[in-house]
Amino acid sequence: MNQGAQKYLVERLMVARDRPAQIEVLQWRQQMLVGFGGAIEALRAADAMDSDEVHEWNNRMHVALGLEPLDPLPPGFKGARAVFIGEGERPVTPPPTPIARFLELIPVKNADRSVPYGGRLQILGIERYDSKVAVAWRMAPLPDSETQYAGELRAHDRDTEGLPENERMMLRQRFLHKVNRPAGFKLTLADDLGTEYRSTGGGSSGGGDEQTGRAQFMPGIPQAASMLTVRWDDLDFGVSIGEP
Repeated sequence: MNQGAQKYLVERLMVARDRPAQIEVLQWRQQMLVGFGGAIEALRAADAMDSDEVHEWNNRMHVALGLEPLDPLPPGFKGARAVFIGEGERPVTPPPTPIARFLELIPVKNADRSVPYGGRLQILGIERYDSKVAVAWRMAPLPDSETQYAGELRAHDRDTEGLPENERMMLRQRFLHKVNRPAGFKLTLADDLGTEYRSTGGGSSGGGDEQTGRAQFMPGIPQAASMLTVRWDDLDFGVSIGEP
C-alpha cells in the first residue's frame, strides 16, 4: 500500500475512534463503515491495496468502532456479506429548551478534586434557573493522555507504521488533541428528592493544560430540595442548596 492511501485510512480510523456524544452509536458505526467501505473499494479498484490489506484494514475499522473482527472470506469470494453492528434505538429528540429565568449562583464547597491520570477537576458553581440548571466546571491540570489512552495510542502507532516519522508524529498529536478534552456530558445531577435531571447540552473550550466547560440540565431544582449531587464519572460533589 502506498503511503498516501495509508495516511488516508489512518485518518478515517482516528475519526471513528472519537464518536461525537450527540450521535447514537449504531448511527455512527453505520456512517463510518459505509464511508470506509467505499474508500477501500476505490483503493482496491486502483490496485492500491491487495486482498489481505483490504481484510486487515476492514478489521481495524471494526475494532475501532467496538466491533468484533471479521472472519476471512473464502478464496475467490466476490459477493456481499451482512455485518452485524449491534442493537439499539436512536435517542428521542428532546423538546425545545424554554427561555429560563436566572435565580442564583450556588457555590460549591470542596470543589477542587483529583481525577485519574493526574488531573484535577473544579466545580465552579451551580447556576440555578426556574426551569433548568447549569454546572460550570474547570479541569486543570488535564489528565495525562499518554497514560489514559495508552491502548488507543498503541493501535494508532501500529496504523501509522511505515509512514515518514514527521507524518507519524503529526497524526499522533492530532489524535491526542481529539481525545484529550473533557466533555460536559460526563456530568450528571441528582438531588435528595429523586428528581430526574435530563442533559440538554453544553460545551467546553481551553488550551494547554486547562479546560473549562458548562453543562445544562432540565428541569430546574425543586424548591423543596436541600441537597444536590454533581457527579463526574465516579466522583461526587455534594452541594447544599436553599430557597432561591
